[in-house]
Amino acid sequence: MKQPILLSALLLVGCAEGPPTRGVPTTFAAVCDKANEGKRMALEGYVDFPEHFKGKDLTIMMRLRPEFDSRDRVVGVSARLGKGPNHIEKPPVSYTVRDIRLNTTDGKVLGYRDKVMVSGTMYYPLVAQEFKCGLTNTLIESPGQ
Repeated sequence: MKQPILLSALLLVGCAEGPPTRGVPTTFAAVCDKANEGKRMALEGYVDFPEHFKGKDLTIMMRLRPEFDSRDRVVGVSARLGKGPNHIEKPPVSYTVRDIRLNTTDGKVLGYRDKVMVSGTMYYPLVAQEFKCGLTNTLIESPGQ
């Protein structure tokens, strides 16, 4: 009996944020400030796609960087798998990063070398990651929109 109640509670929490919206523009230097926790923030940068896609995952975690070749100030970014706007397309079983496509909310399809604007609710991960903070409930757009 406890499982349905727990599942219902988790579903309600997941729906509490509503649809993704544009965040307040910020910088990589400031996004992880404690004052931004729980707020909608927006960053422009370049995403690193995951090296592996697990069969049943519906959401994947990418890394957003200020510059294409940068390894500094990485921010975690979650994205939903799918073919519609604001989704990342699941690549074929055998793929390279050039095969991965990111569908923006403004109807564009971006690849691994394209700059993106990502808005999301800033959070701190519960377990240690290579990023200090992340963005969830993301809105993915072309830069300059």
